[in-house]
Amino acid sequence: MKYMLYASAYTGNRPGYGVKRMEFNGSTLKEVGKYGPAVNPSYILPEKEFLYGVEEIGDGAALLKYPLAGGGGERYVVPGAGLCHLVRCGDYLYASGYVGGCLTGFRDGKTVCYLRHKGSGANPARQEAPHVHSAIPSPDGKHLFVADLGVDRLYQYDVQENGELTEHAVQPWVETGPGQGPRHFLFHPNGKWLYLVTELDRSLLVYQYDGASSVLTFAEEYPLSGEEFFPDALAADIHITGDGRHLYASVRGEDRIICFCTLKDGGQLSKVGSYSCGGQGPRSFDLSPDERYLAVANQQSGNVSVFPLDAGSGALGESVAQMEFPSVSCVKWENE
Repeated sequence: MKYMLYASAYTGNRPGYGVKRMEFNGSTLKEVGKYGPAVNPSYILPEKEFLYGVEEIGDGAALLKYPLAGGGGERYVVPGAGLCHLVRCGDYLYASGYVGGCLTGFRDGKTVCYLRHKGSGANPARQEAPHVHSAIPSPDGKHLFVADLGVDRLYQYDVQENGELTEHAVQPWVETGPGQGPRHFLFHPNGKWLYLVTELDRSLLVYQYDGASSVLTFAEEYPLSGEEFFPDALAADIHITGDGRHLYASVRGEDRIICFCTLKDGGQLSKVGSYSCGGQGPRSFDLSPDERYLAVANQQSGNVSVFPLDAGSGALGESVAQMEFPSVSCVKWENE
């Protein structure tokens, strides 16, 4: 069976072909296409016909759109700065801006909403201002949750029919502990639990989710560090299998992928193991559509690594394929 894997990379603040399309046959990776030019494409989102992406630059922002099959793309200059994440919610795309502490919504390349957060956090080096890092829709698509690393909050907005976002009346945000730094998060497939990775203190927070009121209640906290202490380690990405049985998180500096199995309908976690990411700085990773493989973007070492997954335990096997890609920032499999 053949798979298509996409990866983006920082281009040194200058235009370049910073997005690759790779073919994976179960044992090797082969480059079969590239997209650009773009400046620092930090995050990509392949869909049925198009590959979307965002540029992470300090003094501006752009949304990218390329035909998956190749050929010329489009670049839309949009409000914001330092875009680092992109998500679809219905007919709209929403981009998170780390530098600008902002969230920008689009439809057909046109901006439909733009908001900026205010405030700061307990860590003066990393939380001197808001830093929006990711956004995910609620299971019913009516709300958008937004992680702000700079102010230790997970915000919630109601999604209007025109794509605009309004503050949720009951619970506009929940706060993490001071200096934890919310980064990436997701919902359990059953919609009852939300799992949040905090970058700065390397924790995994579990919240119970009431879909009727769209309210989160804190439930549990799990460490993402191993027995050996790495003072400069930073947590990064998180993914879960379609059946909700296995949850994965990455930690840079420690350079590990940590696997948990879920218990009690998803409300509790048990650690399965901690595995080498096949390089340094696992900024991003993704599960293949059939969940037989896990691909990792190791930013610091500049390589993409692919690992087989054990369907029963969720454990990672030894790396079966690697490809060099300097400053790689994101990996995404093409959905079937």
